[in-house]
Amino acid sequence: MRTLVPHVRSRWLIASIAVALLAACQTTTPDPTRTTGRIAGSLLAGASPGQLVAPRAEPSQGATSASTPRPGDVVAGEVIVRFQDDAIATSGSPTTWAVDGMRLDVVRALALPGARLYRAVGLDAAATIALAERLSAHPDVRYAQPNLVMSTFQTVPNDPLYARQWHYEALRLPEAWDVTTGVAGVVVAVVDTGILHRTGDAAATHPDLVGRVLQGYDFVANPDVAGDGTPRDDDPYDEDVAGDAHGTHVAGTIGARTDDGVGVAGVDWAARLLPVRVLGLDGAGSLADVIDGTLWAAGFSVEGVPSNAHSAHVINLSLGGAAPCGAFEQEAFDRIATSSPRNAVVVVAAGNEGAPVSGTTPASCSSVLTVGATDQRDVRAAYSNYGPRIDVMAPGGDLTSDRDADGFPDGVLSLGRTATGFGYQYLQGTSMATPHVAGVVALMKALEPDLSFEEARAFLVLTALPLSAGECGTGAASDCGAGLVDAAAALAALAGGTQPTPDDGAVAFAPDPLDFGLSTAERPLTLTNVGGTEVAWEVFVYDLLPGNPGDVPEGTIYVADGNPASGTLAPGASVTTVLGIDRSFLTAEGTYQIFLVFRVDGVEQGLTVRFQNGTPPLSSPTGPTSVVAFADVRGTLVTTGGQAAGAFFPTFDFSVPADDHVVVGWTDQDDDGRVGPGDFLGTYPSWVRVAPGARVAGVDIELASVLDVEAALRAAVPWAASDAVRAALEASAAAGVRR
Repeated sequence: MRTLVPHVRSRWLIASIAVALLAACQTTTPDPTRTTGRIAGSLLAGASPGQLVAPRAEPSQGATSASTPRPGDVVAGEVIVRFQDDAIATSGSPTTWAVDGMRLDVVRALALPGARLYRAVGLDAAATIALAERLSAHPDVRYAQPNLVMSTFQTVPNDPLYARQWHYEALRLPEAWDVTTGVAGVVVAVVDTGILHRTGDAAATHPDLVGRVLQGYDFVANPDVAGDGTPRDDDPYDEDVAGDAHGTHVAGTIGARTDDGVGVAGVDWAARLLPVRVLGLDGAGSLADVIDGTLWAAGFSVEGVPSNAHSAHVINLSLGGAAPCGAFEQEAFDRIATSSPRNAVVVVAAGNEGAPVSGTTPASCSSVLTVGATDQRDVRAAYSNYGPRIDVMAPGGDLTSDRDADGFPDGVLSLGRTATGFGYQYLQGTSMATPHVAGVVALMKALEPDLSFEEARAFLVLTALPLSAGECGTGAASDCGAGLVDAAAALAALAGGTQPTPDDGAVAFAPDPLDFGLSTAERPLTLTNVGGTEVAWEVFVYDLLPGNPGDVPEGTIYVADGNPASGTLAPGASVTTVLGIDRSFLTAEGTYQIFLVFRVDGVEQGLTVRFQNGTPPLSSPTGPTSVVAFADVRGTLVTTGGQAAGAFFPTFDFSVPADDHVVVGWTDQDDDGRVGPGDFLGTYPSWVRVAPGARVAGVDIELASVLDVEAALRAAVPWAASDAVRAALEASAAAGVRR
C-alpha cells in the first residue's frame, strides 16, 4: 500500500486574525461621533415557523430597491431625468425646477429625446439617491436616476484579508472576475483530508464555508487512520485536530465565501464544494482510497458507497505518492477524462521534493492537469517539482520570505484552524498552487460547463505567461510547463466566441432551502430552467442529512395531489409544484433536514428541505420584545442598536451607525429573560445597508415560534456562534437598548 501525504511543507498560523467561535459577544451602542442612520419596520405576529430566513451572504439595500445604487457610486447632486412625451409636447423641459424646496438647474440636454441632466447644489450622495426616487414619482417624469460614477472594471472583493492574498493578483484574477465570478451550478470536488464543515452544526463549521458545501463522503477505510473510529461513512469532516486543516485550506482557495466582508476571498465566488475525504490523521491515506474517492467525485459508482448526487466538474488532488504513475491510477484518470458525466477536469499537485515530477503520482499521470508552484516573485519555488510533465504553474508561496514587506510571510493565505476556533493561516506548497488552477477551471466551467479536459488544458496552456530558464531555475524553461496561469487571458479567450449557456444543473429552486417550520404541511416550490436548452425533470428520491433526531420514513415527503412531480421546461420557463410533510410518520421531536433529489435530464440535482416536529407553541407573540441590529466587525458579532419593551410592540424605529446590519426580532413569551422553546424569533431576510443620514424603512420581520432554539439562533445570524447571538439578544433585552 502506498502512503499518500498532502503536499504542504509547513504552516504559518495567523492567530491574531483568527475568527474564533464566540463564547460571548461585544455589545455596543451607536457611537455619537460616527455618522448614523435609522432602521424602521414592523414585527409581523404569528408567522409560520417556516418563514425563518437567514440573511443573504451579500449585503443588500435593505428595504430599498435592489436596483438602488450605493452612495459611493453616484455623482453628488446630479440626476438624469427623462420626461414623458406628452409633457414635453405641452410645456417642454424646464431649465430650472423647484422640487421639495430644492432648486434643480439643467446642466445639458442628453442624447435621448426628452432626457436632461439636472444638478442640485449642496446635496450629498445619499440625498441625491432620495431625490431621484422622488422625481420618479412625478407625473411628468418617465424615469429619473442618479448620475452614476463610471470607471474601468476590475472586480475586487471586500473580504478584509483579501489585501494579503497577493497570489490572486499574480494570476490576474481581478481582471478575470470582470468576465465571471462563477456560477452555483459548477461543482468542485476537494479530494483531501476532509474539511471543517458539518451540515447543520455551526459550531463545527468554518464561517467562510457556510452555504458553499455539498454533502460529500469519507473514503478512509482504515478506522485507525481515519481518526473517527469508523470505516467509510458519509461525514467527510477533518478529524486531525493536530494537523494543518489541509483540505479546508485548499477548499478556501477554491471557493471560500467571497465579497461578504468576512475573512478571505476564494478564486470562484459561487461554485459549490464537494468534500471527499481520502486522507486521515497526519495526512496519511492509501492509493486505493484516493482513486475510489476521485472516481466517486467524478460521478462513477463505487461498491458499498451511495451514489454521488453532485458529480464534479472539477476535481482537486493536492496529494501524491513517491512513485511513477501506475496503470491503476492512469486507467482511472483516462476514464474520467473520456466518460465522466460532467467532463470532469482533474487538477493535481506536482510535489514538493524539488525533484523531477516523473517520480511522483498522480502528477506524472496523463489526463490530469499537473501544477507546479511559484513564489511571490513569480519564479519557481525551490521546493516545487519540475519537468516536462508540468502543465502550468501557480502561486504556492514561500513562508521563509516577506518580499513585499507587509509584515507577513509570503505564503498562501486561506482558511485554517486555531487553538481557539476557526481562523486563517499561511501555507506553502504545490498543494496551495493546485487549488488556484482548480478555481480558474471552475470559472471556465461557469462559461462552458461541458468544457473537456483537453479544451481546458489548451486554454490554460496557450494563455499562460512563460517562465524563462532562469525563472524556472533548472536551466530549461520547459521544466515549468507553459508557465504561470493567466486567469484573465484564459477566460477572455474562452469568452471570445459565442458564450455558451450552462446546460447541466440547469434548474434553480425557489425557495432554496425549502423550510416547513413547525406546523406548515404544504409549501409551493418553483423550478426554473436557467440553462439554454429544454430539460426534463422529476422528483426522484430524498436522502437524510446528518444530525436528524430520528428516521424519516417513506411517505413523510410527498407531492400534493394535483401537482406535477415531473415534466419538461423550456429555457427560461418555470413551473410550480407543491410539496408536503406528513408529520404522522415521525416519532421524534426536533429539527429535521433532508436532501430532496431531482433528476434533471438524468443528472441528479438536490434541494435542502427543513422541517420541525413537536407540540405547537402559542400562535402569536405577547411577551417582552426586542429588536436588535448586529454588524460583523472582522468576524466579531457587534450589537449596533435596537429597541426593547416589556410587552409586544408592532413597529420599531431606532438609530444605528452607517453600516450593513442584520436585524433580529425576539419575543420572550415566558418572560424568563432567556431565548427558549415557545419564544418567537425572526430575522429580516437580507442585510440592511444604512447610509449616513438615511432612514431605511420597511424592514418587516416575520416572527416565528421556536422549537429548536439552537437551530433558530444559527438561522438568525449564521456567521456567529449561537451562544453569542443568544447572549446579545438577552443582554439587549435586559438593558432596554436605547432608541
